[in-house]
This record gives sequence, structure tokens and C-alpha cells, in this order.
Amino acid sequence: MGSELHEYRLEDCMDAIIDYRGKTPTKTDSGIPLITAKIIKNGQIQEVSEFIAESDYDSWMTRGIPKEGDVVLTTEAPLGEVAQLDSRKVALAQRVITLRGKQGLLDNDYLLYLLQSHDIQNQLDGRASGSTVTGIKQSELREIILRFPFIDIQKKIAAHLKAIDQKITLNHQINQTLEQMAQTLFKSWFVDFDPVIDNALDAGNEIPDTLQERAEQRRLLRAKADFKSLPAETRALFPSEFEETELGWVPKGWTVRPAEEIADISIGKTPPRAETHWFSENASQNIPWVSIKDMGTCGVFTNGSSEYLVPEGVSKFNVKLVPKDSIILSFKLTLGRVSIASECLTTNEAIAHFVNLKFGLSKEFIYCYLRAFNFDLLGSTSSIATAINSKIIKMMPFLVPNFDVTKYYTESVGSIFEKIKMASDEINVLIQLRDSLLPKLISGELALDALPEVPELAEAF
Repeated sequence: MGSELHEYRLEDCMDAIIDYRGKTPTKTDSGIPLITAKIIKNGQIQEVSEFIAESDYDSWMTRGIPKEGDVVLTTEAPLGEVAQLDSRKVALAQRVITLRGKQGLLDNDYLLYLLQSHDIQNQLDGRASGSTVTGIKQSELREIILRFPFIDIQKKIAAHLKAIDQKITLNHQINQTLEQMAQTLFKSWFVDFDPVIDNALDAGNEIPDTLQERAEQRRLLRAKADFKSLPAETRALFPSEFEETELGWVPKGWTVRPAEEIADISIGKTPPRAETHWFSENASQNIPWVSIKDMGTCGVFTNGSSEYLVPEGVSKFNVKLVPKDSIILSFKLTLGRVSIASECLTTNEAIAHFVNLKFGLSKEFIYCYLRAFNFDLLGSTSSIATAINSKIIKMMPFLVPNFDVTKYYTESVGSIFEKIKMASDEINVLIQLRDSLLPKLISGELALDALPEVPELAEAF
């Protein structure tokens, strides 16, 4: 068994409870980051998209100033998401409460994980109220019962869990860098057409007006002493002229084809929600059922799902099975999330599948193409995300280069995507380890001397 646990009301073990509910700040495009409920997910604060003016900070933050290490808790929409503040100066929005453990009694790092435990999450749900959107009142939050060991034990437990989270964060950062490398090369070759422009400049061929600005940039870049041109054999794969298409001016000989010609397109499906026996939260012997929410957190490759379908449900309702290495694209409500299937899976009806790629196109090329695609081409209204349907998806225009070019691109970025997949797999291992340890450590079931070592991960670079 682990360490002895001591019981306190939440109110009695906090140095600060900061609550800005009932107030709405004036938001700006830049300034002090505003921490809102919608960006607190999976124990992390996601990218900030809202701000308040520096000049408004003091007048707004009159109920308390958050500090580095404080834990933020969402009180509704959704309830119970937590994260920890870093050293940035931030403002707090509605539906977010900041908690600061009492010094010497409750460690903030430990508090971060304690609040994610099943016990606390169940208490939050049990004390919540509301018919359409459930939330918790501060008076109810203060009555939550916290059980924890002495502070020295807390710090050791938190340090172990934090080491895992830091490795997860590092792998995410590595993957972002690797993906940017692949996207940068894709943009140069298939959006800006740099090799074709270079060939056209050398051949004295006409360059379309819409590409003149890029051509001038290439002229200046090529004039620099440290400029490194593509090898002659690589440049020879690209044409030296352009022709006009429905996508504008593109390299001569490249074609524009609808999505249904470059891949088999299918759409996901949802069995009747009222028949709950078709759904499961258990991965064992069931099939991942990916949602847009899942795609928002998975990165380049899918990493399971929050829900699964039992095989009988997949068969009964003819839910399309998406083979491993297929491309999936969200096209309803949230338009343009893209992932590569890391295993055989299913999706809901808001996600399209690109299966059996043709014309020598690879999953790497299609992934980067969709990530760079201007979805405004599919319509001009602000409500396009809700107006897109499967017919429009099937008619999406795809630029198809000659076979040798796509083959060379795939070979060039293949190792990058392999490293991304390796890092993604390691993230999944670490998440499973952390999620299995957390309840055992928090409950005292697992002793500190029984903790497994945090695995050493392979180098991505």
C-alpha cells in the first residue's frame, strides 16, 4: 500500500480561490493572454486566441492575480478540465477558477493530478447543476473532499507524473517541428512552384503575372552567395512552363482532378445513439470510432478514440471501415482537420475518408495537400463549415503532379513521417502509463518504491 491519506474540504487547503464568473472582459486581438474554458484540455492550456488590453489588466484582475504554478479548473462547458499556469502574465475569463494549494499542506503540482482523479471528477459531477449545461457553483466546489498524503510524498508523486507529461510535451513539440519541415518543402514545390519558377527563369520562359512576385523573390534568393540550388537531376523532374487551370496557373503537364478520381471517398456513420449497446469506452476487441474532437488532439496520426463501436454494430449499420494509412478529413462544423489513420478505424458522419490513393499519390502528399488546401475554394459563405456535404468533398480539386515528382517528394519526407509516427506511438505509451499510474498513486494503492521507470524514448532527430 501507499502512503496514508488525509482528508480536507477543498476550501480548507487553499491559499487562494480566484473566480471571475459573472464578469466579461473586453477582448482584443493582442495583449495579455485570456485563459478561457475552451482552451483548457487534457491537462494542458492550448494555444491562446483571445486577449485583453494591457491597460485593462489592473482594472479587470481585481479579484486576484494568478501565479505561476496555480491550477485552473473549468466550472462548466466543460466541467472539470484542469491545467497549470506557466510564467506568462495571464488574465482569467468566466467559467475558470484558479486554485492555489496551501503552502506546506498541498503541493500545486500534486493538485493538478489530484483534480484529474476519478474521485474528484465524480464529486464535481455529483455537485454540478443545470439542465442543458452542467456547472458547479463556487459554494459547492469549496465542499469537495480532497484526500492526499503528506507534502513530501505529494511532491515525489507529482514529480514522477510530471516527468511523464514533460516527455509527452517534448514529443508533441518534436512532431510539430517535423511536420513543419514536411509542410515547408510541400509549399515550396506544390504551392509556390519554386523549382518550376527556377527552371522557367533559366530557360527564359514566360512566368504568369500571378507568380511574378514569387519569381522576383526567387531571383533575389538565387543571387545570394550562399544559395543552394536543387540538384540538376531533381530540377529535371519539374517542368519549365506553366498552364492555366481551374486552380489558376500550375506547372505544365500537371493535372487537376476531383477528389473522387484520386481516391475512393467514403463517409463515416453513427449507429442510433439511443441504442447504447453499440458503443463502448473499452478499446478491447472493439473498433475505434473517431470524432472531430478526437482529431483535434491527435496530431498527424490518429491515436485511438474516446469511443469505440462493437463489431456487431459496425456490421449491422454498414459503418465504413477505414484501412490503416488512409487519410481522414473533417468537413462538418469543424472544416479541415486532417489525420492519417494509424490503424483500422471508423468515424462519425462528419468525417470523410480518402482510401486507395491513385496516380502515384501517397498518404504523405495527400496529408500535406489537405493541410495546405484553401477551403474557401469550396464556397464563399461564412457558414461553409456547416454547408459542406459529401458531394462537394468528392468534387474537391486536387493538383496532381507528374508521377516522378510525387514519388520523389514522398521519398524525401518519408523518414520525417516515420519519425512523427514513432514519436506519436511513444506519446500513446506514455499516456497509457500516466493514466494507469495516476489513480493508483492518488488513491495510495501504489507505493512510491513500486513506481516503474519512465521509459527512455528514441531520438526523433
